[in-house]
Amino acid sequence: MSDLTYRQNPRTAGRVIDGLAFVVTPDDNKLHSLNATGTYIWLLAETGRTVGEVAASLARRFDVDLDRARGDAARFCEDLRARGILEVVA
Repeated sequence: MSDLTYRQNPRTAGRVIDGLAFVVTPDDNKLHSLNATGTYIWLLAETGRTVGEVAASLARRFDVDLDRARGDAARFCEDLRARGILEVVA
């Protein structure tokens, strides 16, 4: 799963306010609010990042174990993909 590359869905509209991202998905017109870590991941995915790259950045920034960061990043990126906030780059 760390080979998958995720990027922001270009059809979404998003903005960061006071350090938190708010993203509207066009298919269901829902507003999604992300916590600080989710916002960090969403911003990393602006130009496309692999799960491994996201995990390494999370491990450095938050001083957490790389294996734990990898699992958390994979689950969260997939959750954001399922909600239409991120997409997998072919």
